[in-house]
Amino acid sequence: MNLRPVTRCALSTLLASTFLATSIPGYAHADDVQDKPPVLEKSEKHVDFGKKRVLLKPHSGKGQDVEQSTAHEKIAPTAENIIVRSQRWDHGSYTAPSTSASTGLPLSLRETPQTVTVMTRQVMDDQQINSLDDVLKTTPGVTSYANDNAGRTTYRARGFNITNYKIDGMQIDATTSFGGVGSSMNMDLYENVQIVRGANGLLGGTGDPSATIYLQRKTPTKEFSANGLLRLGNWNEHRVMADINTPLNHSGTIRSRYVFTWDDTDTFRVREHVNRLGALANFAADLSVRDALSFGFQYERTRNDGASWGTNVPIWYADGTKTHLPRSTNPAADWSQATRDQYTAFINYDHDFSAGWHLKVGYMRTQGSSYSNLGVAKINNAARNIGGYAGFWNQDGTGGYLNALHAEYADARDNADVHISGPIHFLGHEHQIVFGFNGYNDELTQYTFSKALGNCSIAGVTPYSGCQYRAAGLPIANWQTWDGSYPDFMTHRTKAREVDVTRNYGAYTSGRFILAKGLSLILGGRVSTYEAYSGTYNVQNQYSGATGTGRQNAVLTPYAGMVYDFTKTMSVYGSYTNIFTPQSNLRDANNQPLSPVMGKSYETGLKGAFFKQRLNTSLAFYLNRQSNVAEATGATNTTTGESIYRSVNGVKTEGIDLDASGELLPGWNVFFGYSYLYEKGLSYRQDPHHLVRLTTSYTFPGALHRLTLGGGISSQTSTEWTTNPGRPLGNGKYDSSNLRVGGYTLINLMARYRLAKWIDVAGNITNLTDKTYVRQAGFYDGMIFGEPRTFSFTIRGHY
Repeated sequence: MNLRPVTRCALSTLLASTFLATSIPGYAHADDVQDKPPVLEKSEKHVDFGKKRVLLKPHSGKGQDVEQSTAHEKIAPTAENIIVRSQRWDHGSYTAPSTSASTGLPLSLRETPQTVTVMTRQVMDDQQINSLDDVLKTTPGVTSYANDNAGRTTYRARGFNITNYKIDGMQIDATTSFGGVGSSMNMDLYENVQIVRGANGLLGGTGDPSATIYLQRKTPTKEFSANGLLRLGNWNEHRVMADINTPLNHSGTIRSRYVFTWDDTDTFRVREHVNRLGALANFAADLSVRDALSFGFQYERTRNDGASWGTNVPIWYADGTKTHLPRSTNPAADWSQATRDQYTAFINYDHDFSAGWHLKVGYMRTQGSSYSNLGVAKINNAARNIGGYAGFWNQDGTGGYLNALHAEYADARDNADVHISGPIHFLGHEHQIVFGFNGYNDELTQYTFSKALGNCSIAGVTPYSGCQYRAAGLPIANWQTWDGSYPDFMTHRTKAREVDVTRNYGAYTSGRFILAKGLSLILGGRVSTYEAYSGTYNVQNQYSGATGTGRQNAVLTPYAGMVYDFTKTMSVYGSYTNIFTPQSNLRDANNQPLSPVMGKSYETGLKGAFFKQRLNTSLAFYLNRQSNVAEATGATNTTTGESIYRSVNGVKTEGIDLDASGELLPGWNVFFGYSYLYEKGLSYRQDPHHLVRLTTSYTFPGALHRLTLGGGISSQTSTEWTTNPGRPLGNGKYDSSNLRVGGYTLINLMARYRLAKWIDVAGNITNLTDKTYVRQAGFYDGMIFGEPRTFSFTIRGHY
């Protein structure tokens, strides 16, 4: 596949727009008009926040805020009269003014010496994004592969798995494994998603060189507002959402926000049905001029009926020919399902010491559960065992066997964060500094099911191992005509279980120091302690005692970065940090945890902020060197059902990230990224060398100002995957060489029209060309198809 036309088009558009905006006489962005004192219009008002008087000014709705004034209406901004322009929810930005996700300091994207991408609420609304998977499929620089359609999807950036996920700074287990709850996360509960690419261990103790995903929860504000939507789509999709913000007293010092969302749909696969549910209640109170308290609760759940265990569409028949099965193929049992849910309670306290110094204390408790009751007709036949995987479907309908797995998990995590931050003054400059301590304690419980315990059976047949079946006496007469009917699991919980406890806590500090005009130095460090141990309980609830699976004391994670502003709009930057990533959740062939990943991460590049930060750009060059990197072997543990990994040393990735987000021209928003990646040290290449992501929208001026058109492109080059055992060659021989999967380009379209001030209608089409592509190939000698063309119609109201 040739990406050059796509890449050149996107780059030329970006560079041409920037050149026009900065170089051609007579061309001016809306924010480049001469600043004038604002006019109080009918839609504006002053609101008192403590001792400061704030002017609230709505967005013009035309992608620009050109201010006018008259002599008798001028208001001079002073320290006591701060002007704040609030954008309407439906004409929001595709970029963010600042983030603290990288260093803990509230810096603009240009001041942050790492690549930071912010997916705003407007991008999510325009693209009808409802899940974490939707977010990361749209984010520049992030790729993914799916092991099945039960929610086990791995996300990657810069050549490595993403394992760091945070909500309001608190680290959670949002992996999409059997025990993780990432697939339950519902984006209607969040205001934005910030993606920090590169190692980011300063604030959390674990520094993946891939990325950190930071979700910011919706919070209450002082004025009443309400919005909601009704969405209808193909495959019988129905989605409703309500978001109500209401003050609980006249002044708004006590306020609340409530969000409810429900989505129910079939899919392009037969016998597959997905139901999502999310709810949030968030409360805030100003206890005094200097003290604020917030607390709340949220619930997220996803149930996937028709879920599979491992890739569910075989690549080859037993004679070695390609299957060419339709995308709708889903040989799952009619009782097969996977459910993930998560309950969260949180509380935060903020004290203002004055002079810009704040103390913030936060606590969050999450409890999640994972239920997998999976049955699928696979090519996997243990009776013809070769390396654990063998046997293929025949074209006459024979060769299918029911593979099944039952697993139940419960997870509880306590998170705490305390930090104090503020400015310090010396040598004629104001500097920023933060000191903090944070950490979590996680307890993951896996309930035990087995024949020995008498709580695992299908039709009285002995399981292959634990509570899983690999074609052990469960044949399917004809996979071509099979309707999914089969005896279900007979299971029940006992007190037998395995409990894995993980603790990660440490102290950190970072500071931004102004060395000279336009030159800043960011220094920081963290000292972390990481420990993990596991133990088992028998049916009588007797504890076997703890067995340590990994402990690291006083792990130092240094961080250094420098930014130099060589023009008013452009900066050059560089940063360095250590890599330390515990991976005790991954096991080798002996079921022993892998040692932590160790390494170094470097990044340098250029950043730009144009039109008063309405457009942010960055060009990054990075290099990562690591040891003890986990590489999947393609085999699976016969007891746990989890994948087996091995450690690889000398792994290196390097590449380029080019990003742009915000407003190119008045009314024209873009969310763009191009990534080039080179990997060395692994036995196969599961990441594309080239990746392009573009999301854009344009709101017309003048008579067509009610109309917004947009769309997007996602394009990537080919990847390579291991196979096990590989393509059948006859006589028990297989071609187990890596499998090349071609690249693909997906095109999306959207249109929105404002019927009235309070209601919009929108239409979205994804995969416009109905491109056939796969999200994974080779695992269990099967593949997972990507989604065909989809369309939806949305009515959104707001007040």
